Amino acid sequence: MQTIPEPSKQVPVVAQADVVVCGGGPGGFAAAIAAARHGAQTVLIERYGFMGGLATAGLVAPILGHTASRSHMPIVEGLLREITERMHAINGAPTWEAALQEWGVRFDAEALKIVLDEMCAEAGVRLMLHSYVADVVVDGGAIAAVIVENKSGRQAVAGGIFVDGTGDADVAFRAGAPTTHGRPFDKRPESMGSFFHLAGFEPLSEARRQEVVEQVRQEMARGRFRFYNPGFLNANAYHTDHTAANMTRFGGDSDVAEDMTAAELSVRGEVWKLVRYLQQNVPEFRGVYVQQTSPQVGPRESRQIVGPYALTGDDVRAGSKFDDAVARGSWWIDIHCPRGETYPVHLCVVECPKQEECPFWASEHTRMLSRDQLHPPDGDWYDIPYRSLLSAGIGNLLSTGRCISATHEGMAGSRVMGTCVAIGQAAGTAAALATSAKVAPADLDVRRLRDALRADGQLV
Repeated sequence: MQTIPEPSKQVPVVAQADVVVCGGGPGGFAAAIAAARHGAQTVLIERYGFMGGLATAGLVAPILGHTASRSHMPIVEGLLREITERMHAINGAPTWEAALQEWGVRFDAEALKIVLDEMCAEAGVRLMLHSYVADVVVDGGAIAAVIVENKSGRQAVAGGIFVDGTGDADVAFRAGAPTTHGRPFDKRPESMGSFFHLAGFEPLSEARRQEVVEQVRQEMARGRFRFYNPGFLNANAYHTDHTAANMTRFGGDSDVAEDMTAAELSVRGEVWKLVRYLQQNVPEFRGVYVQQTSPQVGPRESRQIVGPYALTGDDVRAGSKFDDAVARGSWWIDIHCPRGETYPVHLCVVECPKQEECPFWASEHTRMLSRDQLHPPDGDWYDIPYRSLLSAGIGNLLSTGRCISATHEGMAGSRVMGTCVAIGQAAGTAAALATSAKVAPADLDVRRLRDALRADGQLV
């Protein structure tokens, strides 16, 4: 392979903080706000020009995991409740009480962006937007700094405790900390997908709506479209003057640039294939147009850090409780086919229509779960233990969001955004408390952390 000579490795340190949060998604922005509110000098590094992660860059809605399994009882409050109420105040979300009656918190992505801007400013978080974490400097088994790339060039951000909220465990991986990837069988992660918004079509009666959805489903069955469901008329977001559909799928790794490129081209092409079909074949949709596609395809899983404890699928199903619990989750083992198979394939379960055609099913079907075995007990939740936020290899590193220590099945439940916000609040609070106590995150008194989270309105 051809090599290119490297320029000078002298990198200026442009920021130094008690807590450095890498990634501004649901796990990252919550960590940064919590850390700053607890008195830590905090820097948040985000590659886009806005925060929110897949809630904004992925248009993913609603925010799931805020209530107990198949229940209206809240299991996440704290920052998530505050964010919801602040979005409601600007017509960007329902009231918190109304959201508890729904399966998720519907919201306007633009409202979330400005609410997060304001909350970070109020807390004193120093933002570094348009900055990509490119490398990590490790000294004596601890992270000394992360290296970022932006329009100003290559820069270093030094800190005391680092929080990996990149989604792909980029900080942990580049620091040499142990990580896992996807399912053990073949290292494949769950498939990716993108939300998209359609507008400009005529109002439909419920009967006509069902007819059009069935028409699209039949075309899927014929192989015209590569979607995993026909729900293009779903309205998952807060405003209902457009659709917010979650039906695209691509099998690949979000930590591989080539796969991400192929995924973007594939899902965008499928969206436009659907729009052109509707314009030409459904009278009410002659004027339909793509109001918005997400700025990036949405990964569901990639790398996980290795911590003292890995959340498992059995924990999800049993509603496991832990003495060091710092967050709660209720989403189920929702594994989107890692091979990227589309309709009629949806979940990786023993009832998969492909069966022997899939090497994983052929090898593992006697140990696979059925659709009715995927959920926590009704009205219950599972705890996220603090041990799952710690790195087994780097002492001053915490993880948050969808790169905590978890198995393939455990991550399929804990990856949803409501749970990630709760984990992020715990990670940021822990980082600030550890800084104040001058101890490593692993040596923090978890009872003190749990008390602080409760005082901040979180349910633990």
